[in-house]
Amino acid sequence: MTASPQVPAAAAAGRQEPFSPLGALRRLNPYHWSAGLVIRGMAELRIADRLAAGPRSDAEIAAAIDAHPPSLTRFLRVCELHGLIEPVVPDRWALTEAGELLRTDVPSLHGFSIAVNAPGMTRPWERIADVVRTGEPATRAVWGMDHWEYYAAHPEEGRHYCEHSASLSQEAAESLVRSLRLDGVASVLDVGGSPGTMLAALLRALPAARGVLLDLEWAVPFARETLTAAGVADRAELVAGDFFAEVPAGADLCLLKHILCDLDDERAARLLANCAKSTPPGGRIVVLDWEHTDQSSHVHANDVEFMVLTGGRTRSRAEYESLLRDAGFTAPRRLPLVGLERAPMVLLEAVRAD
Repeated sequence: MTASPQVPAAAAAGRQEPFSPLGALRRLNPYHWSAGLVIRGMAELRIADRLAAGPRSDAEIAAAIDAHPPSLTRFLRVCELHGLIEPVVPDRWALTEAGELLRTDVPSLHGFSIAVNAPGMTRPWERIADVVRTGEPATRAVWGMDHWEYYAAHPEEGRHYCEHSASLSQEAAESLVRSLRLDGVASVLDVGGSPGTMLAALLRALPAARGVLLDLEWAVPFARETLTAAGVADRAELVAGDFFAEVPAGADLCLLKHILCDLDDERAARLLANCAKSTPPGGRIVVLDWEHTDQSSHVHANDVEFMVLTGGRTRSRAEYESLLRDAGFTAPRRLPLVGLERAPMVLLEAVRAD
């Protein structure tokens, strides 16, 4: 047998230059996953709050947050690497524009940054290959419970998740109030509505109306906090329950904001059927959710996140419309989302068919 000639590695791979692992690391950046955990660590340590009044030294920050000084110094270097802080002379750190987003004394992404990088969301991603192979979400395989049961069992993470939801909902709530026709609305049902941001905005815009918020037992207290702070808790009923079993009846306006995206088609159809059953003839349902299009956006990342965590999915406008019609609502009409016209979201309104 004749020995095969030796082929240079670069030629075998079709490259002009020998393969450089260090150079390839810069291009692939496989350690990018740690950026979110650095952000989470800085948020949990509340370093941004300590720098809000101005630059401080390593020692001053360590004393303020009761940290191990040498470890903090090393951590601050990686915070600098990710653009969260910057050095200023003499030997002091200042917040960058990105780092400002982790403060707790101003509207920010503090809770959001902790929630999306906490174990409840990150650990199931470790099984992304299994999810792609099987089509099944990974949360139960990792934790032995579904995504929402996990938050019930881990209340601190549940709180951060609600903070995360509130930070995303405030802007959408203001837009929703400007986008909907609200004359004649006497009652509102917010399905899966904790932490209450959307219902609070609607009740402020409807001073004579009453509201009902339905969500899981662990999530209801967060909604109570929001509605109380907004001064509308006396006009709101909070119901702990399972919307797959039953939805409170009688509301003029039923709202589903970023709920269907967490559900597969079968469960989405079941929920919408319950909403149709509970909505009086002529009552309206409003769906605000992520819109899946061919244009690349963070919605595609959200779509895989739902696939991993809950088994849900983002949908096209036509898919949302089909679900609503099949559940017993009239053909939905799309409404402009005032102030968020370029956001990758769809706002649909339909009426309960007679």
